[in-house]
Amino acid sequence: MLRKWLTIMLIALSFQAFGLQDAPKMEPSSSHYIRDDLYVFMHTGPGRNYRILGSIEAGTPITVLKNNRDAEFMQIREHKEDRTGWVESKFVSDEMSRAEQLPIISQKLADSQASQQGLQSENGRLKRQLSEAQQQLTQLSSQTESQSREIKQLSTQLENQEKDEMIKWFTRGGMVAGAGILLGLF
Repeated sequence: MLRKWLTIMLIALSFQAFGLQDAPKMEPSSSHYIRDDLYVFMHTGPGRNYRILGSIEAGTPITVLKNNRDAEFMQIREHKEDRTGWVESKFVSDEMSRAEQLPIISQKLADSQASQQGLQSENGRLKRQLSEAQQQLTQLSSQTESQSREIKQLSTQLENQEKDEMIKWFTRGGMVAGAGILLGLF
């Protein structure tokens, strides 16, 4: 029977020793919180054998006043009910509680959704502008092709008219020369 009790005590002490190794090394400051996944008893002194003052809900903001590393307890001030007492160091965290993070995250989500909607409407407006610009480009391209064909046609007509005009002048010049020769012979 005594061996059973000694074995149980040895196991309990080893669990407690392992639990003490995981305790965070925090310095006194006001940016600490009780972890979210539990509620903690506040004691009048740095140990479980001191009288319990009450419990602290998970996520409660606290100020660390002292850190008793030997007993693995921290003296804290709870802001909600303005109490001062001791809690186990392993239950104190530097991270803001999820309850306090939720409104901040919700606001960020709402802001990002509003921003996303704004970006989507801007994207739609830019797509419409792109479509209009592409239509204008298509119209201008077809106008350019049409004008190029018209320029080629007019250039061809001009060349033909110049040739016709030159032939007329040579013909008239030949007639004048032939008339001059005939007059000279008479």
